[in-house]
Amino acid sequence: MKAPSPFRTVFPARLATRRRRVCDASLTGSAVLLVLLCGCSPKPAATPASPEVKPVPVTVASVRQVNLRRAVTAVGTLCAHEDVLIAPKADGRVLRVLKNEGDEAYPGEVLLELDPTDALLAVAQARAALDAELRKLQLAALPASDREFAEHLPTVPTVAQAAANLELATKEAARFEEEARRGVGSGANLDAARAKVKVAKAAADLAETEARVTLANARRLQTAVAEADERLRETKVYAPVPDDWAAWAAAVGPAANPVRYSVAARMVSKGATISPQRVTNAYRLITDHVLKLRVPVPERYRPLARVGQAADVRVEAYPGVVFPGRVARLFPTVDPEGRTFVAEVEVPNTDRRLKAGGFATADIVTDAAATVLTVPPTAVVAFAGVTKVYVADGPVARAVEVEVGTREKDWVEVRGDLKPGAKVVTSGLSQLVDGSPIRVR
Repeated sequence: MKAPSPFRTVFPARLATRRRRVCDASLTGSAVLLVLLCGCSPKPAATPASPEVKPVPVTVASVRQVNLRRAVTAVGTLCAHEDVLIAPKADGRVLRVLKNEGDEAYPGEVLLELDPTDALLAVAQARAALDAELRKLQLAALPASDREFAEHLPTVPTVAQAAANLELATKEAARFEEEARRGVGSGANLDAARAKVKVAKAAADLAETEARVTLANARRLQTAVAEADERLRETKVYAPVPDDWAAWAAAVGPAANPVRYSVAARMVSKGATISPQRVTNAYRLITDHVLKLRVPVPERYRPLARVGQAADVRVEAYPGVVFPGRVARLFPTVDPEGRTFVAEVEVPNTDRRLKAGGFATADIVTDAAATVLTVPPTAVVAFAGVTKVYVADGPVARAVEVEVGTREKDWVEVRGDLKPGAKVVTSGLSQLVDGSPIRVR
């Protein structure tokens, strides 16, 4: 008979105890689950009534019509009306400098002087040569025309002498011809007399030719005198005379003429030598009684821009001051990089407050009396790229999409499905959607 295994002897009680614990735990979990399911099951209850939506208290304002002056704003640089570089035409040493940077120079006023010694000698030499030729012709001055000289020609000494010799030879030949006709004269004497007439006539023609050559030489020398005088005049450098000088002087008088130059730069000093081999600029002059403001304008405004339109010009140096201008010209091309065209605005500057080279802003007026609709700034809502206003439509608010234009402190220009006098909501906008009930406070 086999001996009983020790495992069967030791473990049966333990195995039985473990089975009872597992069974108790299973029963306990099932009971808890049953209780939870019973507690979570819905209980029948009465359905409550939907709550009433309260109107949003708001304030409103009227859509107003405003006469607005439309303008295109652009910025640019003020340029001088004329910008001129002055270079002496003559050569020589600078004797006097009469104008410096910042000075004003009237048209025709002397700016600097060169040493005139060489030019004076050239003038004296040319005048002496001209006077010698005039004395040959017994003239104090050159005749104005060939007809006048032809009338004076018989009084020229050489011409008068030749004419007298021709007259004497002609009379002598006539006497010998009369003697030959009567048969008392010699044929040889007659031939000699006739030859003398030919020689005298040739001499008279030669004298007239020489007189006319002398006249031509005198005219050449007169040109040389004029050139020498011009070189002498060029030893003084003058401010040029602009085209509009005479018109302004006729309108306001020479003393009050606003057309004058301002010296922007001086490039030479006293004692410097002006060389004929190269151009030496002496002064840079500008006229600034009228300035040109050239501004780039976006291409989309090209159909609105016109020559003659008014422009309000402002500069930082004079805050709050508006300088009136006028569009003088529109450039015909568009910059392919910036997609802009250039508008040139002329700005009167007779008081010289504006300076060439300065920065300025121009408002070019494209419509002087445009009628627009405006709302208070607080009525405009912008979200996610959409701009709108809420219009009070009885007890509800209706959303209307708009485009915003000109902004001012108290109003904003809007374009959309709005009518003058309509009421727009100005407060409580964050609580509104399209169709929200409202209550006007």
